[in-house]
Amino acid sequence: MPDHPLPDRLTSDQLTRGDATRPAARRRGLWLGLAALVPLLAGAGLWLALRPAPPAPLPTTSPLAAAVEPPPALTVGLIPVRRLALRRPAIGDGSVTAWQELVIGTETGGLRVVEVGFEEGDAVRQGQVLVRLDPALPAAQLAQAEAAEAEAEAALRIAEADLRRSTELARTESVARQTLEQRQSATRQAAARLAAARARREEAAARLAQTRILAPSDGIVSRRSVLPGAVVQPGQEMLRLIRDGRLELDARVPELDLAGIAPGQAARVFHGEREIPARVRAVAPVVAGDTRLGIVHLTLPPDSGLRPGMFARGEITPPAAAPVLAVPQEAVVFRNGAPVVFVLAEGAEHVEARRIATGLRQDGQVEVVSGLAEGERVVATGAGFLSEGDRVALAR
Repeated sequence: MPDHPLPDRLTSDQLTRGDATRPAARRRGLWLGLAALVPLLAGAGLWLALRPAPPAPLPTTSPLAAAVEPPPALTVGLIPVRRLALRRPAIGDGSVTAWQELVIGTETGGLRVVEVGFEEGDAVRQGQVLVRLDPALPAAQLAQAEAAEAEAEAALRIAEADLRRSTELARTESVARQTLEQRQSATRQAAARLAAARARREEAAARLAQTRILAPSDGIVSRRSVLPGAVVQPGQEMLRLIRDGRLELDARVPELDLAGIAPGQAARVFHGEREIPARVRAVAPVVAGDTRLGIVHLTLPPDSGLRPGMFARGEITPPAAAPVLAVPQEAVVFRNGAPVVFVLAEGAEHVEARRIATGLRQDGQVEVVSGLAEGERVVATGAGFLSEGDRVALAR
């Protein structure tokens, strides 16, 4: 309960005095706010009046403006687009083989091997003794044939002497005609027996010579299949010889590339990291029906270091073609899956990304089919780090 009881309602005089005082209070508050705002506006105007004017923009050609421009993104090397004679080589792979592998065997049989004068990989000369067979039996047969020949020669001499005497007596008719004819026939028989004896002697001499197996030409022994003590049979293989030590690569080349290949063309053979000069010896006249590949025989130099059976790759250089526009391979980069080069115009500092169409590639050079003109300068060093419009500096 309040200490001072409130009146039940305001009197009419009180209500009249309250309504009259409210507009006056509002006016007094408005004037007080305006009075406080005036100094603030005056201070702001004074600050704007006293603020120094901003400096005028510097001309773009002034040294100060150049110093504000960003530094070059990269120092690059340039190379002009030029014309080169690029040639697309025909590529094939295959095995290293002997130019001619001679299979050497024996012509006689039943004889024992007494000496083998070589090892696999040895170089031999024409006429060198490779294998020696036991000559005892052929030598005895030769001696027997020589004795038979001497006997036939003696019989022939006796028959010729009898014929001469009969011929002289026939002139005086002291001998019968029949006797003369018999002695003539005996002489011819003795001559035939002598010829047969000489043939048997030559046969025995040949059999004796067959006990010494000689190298038919210079070469390298690639395989030995006989050992001392073995008894050989006629036609048995004894060794294989790489004729003259010459090796070649039988490169399998696609059929569409064979038309541009001819004997004598230069080629290169690659075995691992090694590159070996070679030359086309011949092109096989037949193409394999299942693979559509033809064989190109590439002659290898004597110091190639390759061995038969090794696998290698060959590149056959075609004849010279018309020059085409080309740029170094390191100048071509890929942006969004397409080949691009960065071109720097004469006097410019910002590179332009130029999309090109490429063709042949050879020895680090790439043919430019479209997108560049001869003489334009492209970035050859550092192109992979550039973007369109980058500012660059030239390497000194």
